[in-house]
Amino acid sequence: MRNRLIILLLSFFFLTTTYSQEKQLSFTLEEAIQYALENNRAIKNAERDVEAAKKRKWETTTMGLPQVSAKVDYQNWLKQQVSLVPAEFFGGNAGEFAEIAFGTKQNINATATLNQLLFDGSYLVGLQSAKVFLEISKNAKEKTDLEIRKTVINAYGNVLLAEESVTITKNNKAVLEKNLNETQKIYENGLTEEENVEQLQITLLQLDTNLKNAIRLRDIAYKMLNITLGIDLNETIILKSNLETLAEQYITLNLLDANETVENTIDYKIALNDKRSKELLLKLEKSKA
Repeated sequence: MRNRLIILLLSFFFLTTTYSQEKQLSFTLEEAIQYALENNRAIKNAERDVEAAKKRKWETTTMGLPQVSAKVDYQNWLKQQVSLVPAEFFGGNAGEFAEIAFGTKQNINATATLNQLLFDGSYLVGLQSAKVFLEISKNAKEKTDLEIRKTVINAYGNVLLAEESVTITKNNKAVLEKNLNETQKIYENGLTEEENVEQLQITLLQLDTNLKNAIRLRDIAYKMLNITLGIDLNETIILKSNLETLAEQYITLNLLDANETVENTIDYKIALNDKRSKELLLKLEKSKA
């Protein structure tokens, strides 16, 4: 029974470890960018703004379309209203009364109304404003995409630099520890001054502090990258690209920006839309005059 329990525990541990390894995320630089474009919170907010702008444009457009409303009333009297009238009206005897049912047993009334907005300057301005607002939302989404792309590159690069800093500091510490041990032995044999040993010990303490700081900065860099990607802070990720790849990617982006005309830049488009929106506000005020 005890052996079975041990086997079950080992199996559970193995399955848990395997699941954790499968769940672990790893990214090249381009994969990280694509992941952020799909999962970053700012991207999702920008997408919702675009959808809201599309809905607003449609609602504004429908205000000028013919509005048709229809209504159908149906009545079914289970028992019709009955009144008493003198029977002599229908050839009966005087002094007697006859029962008369008024109305119909079933009744249907149908009505239809058509409303059409006549010329309205404010509506035309509003329609143009809705189109401009949609363009502004799309441009804001494009701007957000570009900013997230650059942020991912910077965050990814910070992690690689932090990893490199930790590696270099560890190597330097290992070399210094070796030198300290050798110098300690030389001092014990009376072939060097104690001051040399103490100097190496002080340097080693400083290097150990630098290593702790480098590790702390590396952890912060990983967390910042996780935030940019839209991943939980405590999620462990693996980077598959190196600093050389990162440098090439960054240079490529700069070249693309350099070859782009001013009219095609997103900042120019945003400024142009802002100008159009102010012109439409002026038109709206004139239409009210």
